[in-house]
Amino acid sequence: MIKRRQLLKHATVGLAGLPILGSTFALYGARASAAEPESGSTSADTPLGQLERNKRVVREQYEKAQEKVIPPTLPGAADFPRAEFAKDVPFVAMSCMDPPGGVDEPKAIAAAIAGWHAQSTAPAIHSYGPMIAEGNTVVEEWETFFHGLDGTMYSNHYCLLREIKDGQIALVREYVDSHHAFIVLGLHAPWKALEPPHAPRRRLKRGQSNLNLPPLTEIETVFPIRQEFELKPSLLRDVTPTGNTPTRFPDTVEGNKALVRAMHDAQAKGDAAAVDSYHGRGFHHFIAGEGPLGWEHIPLQDLYAPLLKHLASPIKIRFGPLMSEDGRVFEEMDILAHLDDGSVYNNWHCLIHEIRGGQIVQTREYMDTHHLWVVLARWADWGKTPVPPPLRRARRSNMPYVTASYQARNPFLKLERWEPLPPVKT
Repeated sequence: MIKRRQLLKHATVGLAGLPILGSTFALYGARASAAEPESGSTSADTPLGQLERNKRVVREQYEKAQEKVIPPTLPGAADFPRAEFAKDVPFVAMSCMDPPGGVDEPKAIAAAIAGWHAQSTAPAIHSYGPMIAEGNTVVEEWETFFHGLDGTMYSNHYCLLREIKDGQIALVREYVDSHHAFIVLGLHAPWKALEPPHAPRRRLKRGQSNLNLPPLTEIETVFPIRQEFELKPSLLRDVTPTGNTPTRFPDTVEGNKALVRAMHDAQAKGDAAAVDSYHGRGFHHFIAGEGPLGWEHIPLQDLYAPLLKHLASPIKIRFGPLMSEDGRVFEEMDILAHLDDGSVYNNWHCLIHEIRGGQIVQTREYMDTHHLWVVLARWADWGKTPVPPPLRRARRSNMPYVTASYQARNPFLKLERWEPLPPVKT
């Protein structure tokens, strides 16, 4: 984890997808949510009021950013102070991806994202879904849109974990479709092509660069490990939902967590039929990303076929603590496998399970998608069809529903609003 000097004064820079994430949520939604709690659930040791206060801490930064989203145009009106990209903020942030998002180098990150954002045409549009709060942590899903003069759209999917301490955001951990960032932002900056790693990947730490350090020999995890086991390779497949488990889990926070724990226990035992039984009919698995991912992803057994073909070690899986609210269960996951060419597949995931009637009916998964492409696409049939930059089109939303939308100012766009836009480069 690292202290990010490159975050905006009233805004957070998306480190993996790297859009400008500081902003507010729609004022009507903000006022309504401030007056009424979002849910009646709470953890065993955290009062409901504290959970709602933690959510409000997150919302307040969006309100501050929304107020300054565009410069005034009236004669004599003073503009808001321009945000500085390398401005200090007192919290730790890390993106679950490789460089350039995963290094504490403001100049390098600015060089990687400024080119595309400088030719965008308007403030970013952000939408987020329902929050999950438990203890001192708030989790939220996002989608973000930037329109570019080059005809492309930056349209990314996020899941953000924020830890709140003393009424302030103390830590941010971000999961995002990193391959989308590589493709779109790389159109206007040299995003270095990565080679498959030959050792477990390093996680960022405060004040420590992940460059020029000796290779790791063991998997490095940033969350408390709740469960760890070796996954049977045949379980890397699409679930066949049957919803016929004999155990009926109550529709409560603890009941929903118990369901997810039981499902993982079945995975640990290699019991595919039991895994299927915990999933309700009509189950859908969303993986943030474009083909071969997304809502209509190719079967997981095809997605991970190169991993299994070249597997030279057990597949190690780690899960973090469970968080639950309003029928949703959040968890983080790390995976590690050594391959027969000496490379390593070591990806970072988070998952949100939607539960209805004691069954998992939907799972939304976020991971370092560029790592998937770097390590596995070279051997895969799906890797022969590169993902093109999106041309003025939005991807299907990653969220179950949109709680609110808001905008954030783009610090790289320097034109006054009445000045002509530069010609489109072809």
